[in-house]
Amino acid sequence: MVTEDGRLVEVRLPAWDERVAASAERAAAGAGAAGNDPGVSPAARSSAGTGSDGAGWAAQLEAYFRGERRDWAPDEVDLEALEVPAFHRDVYRALLHVRAGATVSYGGLAVMAGRPQAARAVGTAMARNPIAIVVPCHRVVRFDGRLGHYGFGDGWKAWLLRLEAAGGWKPVG
Repeated sequence: MVTEDGRLVEVRLPAWDERVAASAERAAAGAGAAGNDPGVSPAARSSAGTGSDGAGWAAQLEAYFRGERRDWAPDEVDLEALEVPAFHRDVYRALLHVRAGATVSYGGLAVMAGRPQAARAVGTAMARNPIAIVVPCHRVVRFDGRLGHYGFGDGWKAWLLRLEAAGGWKPVG
């Protein structure tokens, strides 16, 4: 949650269970695959360790909010571990190719996922995204370029896009 003066005071992580732990461990093990990604700093890569307490996710998210990590590579996130329909996984996989600071329309994402007539279904997939920020649904906008809605509050979407454009959250003072 972000306060009115722009301070980040809370980030809610997905429920931590064995499936998420296994997915995070695979993501951490695959961090070497992202090792050549200029959008992922050495500090963010070195903090990708995980544990059953979610510390790895927390470290990765902290790196994102500091601007040290820009996004997650498609091979870092085990979408198969998510209990979502196959179509949603296809959409999430396509969305992982949209880089930080960029946006895509719901229709454009439907095309990227191989279902050009499924823009509304893409909206449903975004609304049910269990790992927002990692699968960056805030980068999906309406066909006319307006931001549209965001599950955690419409202000979050604009704030996250500004964060990415600025290269990370900077504390005041």
